[in-house]
Amino acid sequence: MGSKKTKVLILIGLLVVWGLIYGFGTTWQSPTTAPAPGPVAAPKRTPARPGQDLPRLKTELLDVPLPAYVPETQSIFGTPPPPPPPPRPVVAAPPPAVPLPPPPDPFQEEAKRLRYVGFLRRPDRSVAFIIQGQTINTLEIGETLAGRFRVQSITEDAVMLTSPNGDKQVRIPLVATTGPTAVPR
Repeated sequence: MGSKKTKVLILIGLLVVWGLIYGFGTTWQSPTTAPAPGPVAAPKRTPARPGQDLPRLKTELLDVPLPAYVPETQSIFGTPPPPPPPPRPVVAAPPPAVPLPPPPDPFQEEAKRLRYVGFLRRPDRSVAFIIQGQTINTLEIGETLAGRFRVQSITEDAVMLTSPNGDKQVRIPLVATTGPTAVPR
């Protein structure tokens, strides 16, 4: 209950302060510089004289002829014009015949099934280990594999195979193999 009385007293105090400010004017000034009480007069305006910086009325625009009335385009109640004819379908020329890709080379396709898994290098010879299906083949330079591939060169990262007559060749990279994995008990 006490806080309600305090709020009412604060409100009354604020209203009194507002009334004093409103009643005494907009500024607090010393008595020597205070203006004389009375109504404040608005500054006088002088009537506009010709030739002053006022915009000129363009009366010549009033004499412009109006455009002719075209009832066909102005009538909103007439029948609408017929719709334009549908566009003719454009018959596209058949695309130029795209040449079919050449059939896959049987030499390259069969070489994709081979895997180079390792090599053995001795001072007098090099041996490549190539897997074909389930068979591991050991081949030296110059030997043929299945009558289709001749070993041309053996390096640490790839083996180069050619056809028996030497017109085709393929490079087979070394494939990392993993050993048998142990099964946990």
